[in-house]
Amino acid sequence: MSERHTEFFGPDLGRGPFAAHRIETAIIQIATALAQPRAPLTRSDSDLQAHADFIRTLADRLAPDWASQIIMDVGAENSDAIQTTVRTALGTQSLLQCWLADTGSDGETTTAPDSVTWNTGTVLETVTANKRYWIITPSTGIADVTVNFTGDHTWRWAVARYGRVFYSSSLNFDL
Repeated sequence: MSERHTEFFGPDLGRGPFAAHRIETAIIQIATALAQPRAPLTRSDSDLQAHADFIRTLADRLAPDWASQIIMDVGAENSDAIQTTVRTALGTQSLLQCWLADTGSDGETTTAPDSVTWNTGTVLETVTANKRYWIITPSTGIADVTVNFTGDHTWRWAVARYGRVFYSSSLNFDL
């Protein structure tokens, strides 16, 4: 008989979980154990996805120095401007490397927009004007940026944190 079972009144943390030698793995195991009481009773894809997101958020709160999750919300084009919100998984200051890319797997674009304005967040360094930046998020963990372009082009924001790169959905500028 398997020694693993479901604790109906919460995880039995007196026995584990097995702590891996890598903090990134151990923290996911601990967050999964803590999240077990709120596991969805239905097996719908959306419920399971929401539960997985909860585990990731909990793990990021337990080990913020290893949290890398970046969430980006790209707005619609309005008067040749597109606003993007960049959120870290935690409400803390973070150092982010940000650049405009032409696709969801590229480095820095060769085509610069007319302007890039960081509405929130501190620009620590402008590596390439209107293309690549080092940003410090405010204590909320949320940075906001507006890209202006009066032509026809598509970019994506690429944001790197702890060696992991996240790409936004498309910033579509149409004539």
